Amino acid sequence: MILSPPLVINAPVILLVGKTGAGKSTLGNLMLRTSENENPTFFVSDSFLSATKNSCSANYKINEETYNIVDTPGVFDTEDLDTVILEEIARTIQKCAYGVKAILFVVEAKRFTNEQKEMINRILLFLGKEASRYMISVFSHCNAKQTKDLEYFKRYCWNDPVKAFVNSVGNRWAISPNPDIFPPDDPVHEECLKELQERITSIDGVYTNDLFEKTRREQEENERKAREAEEKRQREYDELRRREGEAIARANYERQRVENERRANEARNRELQDIKNTLREQISRLDERMTELSKANEYLTNRNNQLSDEINELKNKSCFWPETQIKLESGRIIQMSELQIGDRVLSNIRNGVAEFSDVYLIAHIGQLLLTTTHYVFDENLSIIFAKNLRPGETRILVSDDGNRLVPVFVDNITNEWRDKYISFYTRAGSVIANGVLSSCYDHCPPSQMLMDLVFLPVRWWTRIIPSTHREERLHPYVQFLETAYLSFINAMKKSKRLTNN
Repeated sequence: MILSPPLVINAPVILLVGKTGAGKSTLGNLMLRTSENENPTFFVSDSFLSATKNSCSANYKINEETYNIVDTPGVFDTEDLDTVILEEIARTIQKCAYGVKAILFVVEAKRFTNEQKEMINRILLFLGKEASRYMISVFSHCNAKQTKDLEYFKRYCWNDPVKAFVNSVGNRWAISPNPDIFPPDDPVHEECLKELQERITSIDGVYTNDLFEKTRREQEENERKAREAEEKRQREYDELRRREGEAIARANYERQRVENERRANEARNRELQDIKNTLREQISRLDERMTELSKANEYLTNRNNQLSDEINELKNKSCFWPETQIKLESGRIIQMSELQIGDRVLSNIRNGVAEFSDVYLIAHIGQLLLTTTHYVFDENLSIIFAKNLRPGETRILVSDDGNRLVPVFVDNITNEWRDKYISFYTRAGSVIANGVLSSCYDHCPPSQMLMDLVFLPVRWWTRIIPSTHREERLHPYVQFLETAYLSFINAMKKSKRLTNN
């Protein structure tokens, strides 16, 4: 174990600082002219670990001026914490009552790395800004050219961070000669150490313990402020985290609420869509049903109209009311209900001569029929339905007391229901009923001549075999004619509908 001589209390200190392995201990041995291999003052390690665990000191003279050279542990030691090393340097400085003459900052003559820059900043921060006035940058591990040609070394080997560092310490720098290249008796070796001594002695004043303590107090105050600021930031951070947690919780709640509402809306929309689809199906079925009902209604309407037509046709089959009066050839006036087959009734008046014709057929007798479709003769001897007579416009032929047919305006028409009717036919095809010249035919084609021809067979037949028909149902021959005529009318209506469609 190497024992360091005690510090000279009244002597200033030359402090060796630097990164582990930078060559602090080698520089100290070179300045003290002691061999690293035989009996070194400061132990030098060949490993990556610092050989200096505690500060070591030795007495050193420059121009008969005594100094204390102190070798400090390497900063960023791989085994010891930086704070422990810095505290060791602090204790060393505190022992230097006469102050620190120079701080030799030993750096390797290599590219200035971020690690070296961080190390320098760490030491400057630790020692304070005043320490830079007493600091000398010493480059170690220089090759022969760098050592002998300082201008070359400065111009071509320094990068910008190195230049900035050297300028920050007042442009004070020197070279620690490599003993493997330049042994102690080499003039270059001697010249390098001499320049270093001149740099040391050129520094005015010393870095005192008071400056260091002031720096320590400032550092402690800064650390306190930094701690308080950090604690404040931590509190703010915790509060922010709490608020963010609440915000996140609220955001999660809102997000979940929105999601639940979205799902509820989707479910409600699906339900509404199902209801709409169901309603559409029901409406479609109702439309189909309405279409069916419409068709059925149309069918029923057509059928009702058809039945109404048939009923009207049935109702209109009668010609005269039983109370209608007619005149017999004997001059007697009777009601039509009293008519018998063979009675000769007044059927026409021609040129003032009354004409009488035999009743050869009573078609039927019934109830509740209206005689609107019975034909009467107008002033031109044309037949016209009774329902088509127009008061004040149509003139019909009426018999007067002088056995003449005179045209008379119809002054009024009323429809009446009667509970009895009678339909009969004269061989003349006409009859004067209640004084009005009327046709025996109704609900038939509007041609008296045509109807006379149609009834010609039954007129001939009844001359041979008189008719005894006096019933409510139609006479078979008349029923045959009625059916044929109605079939023809219905066929014409259907043909017209097809043509219109």
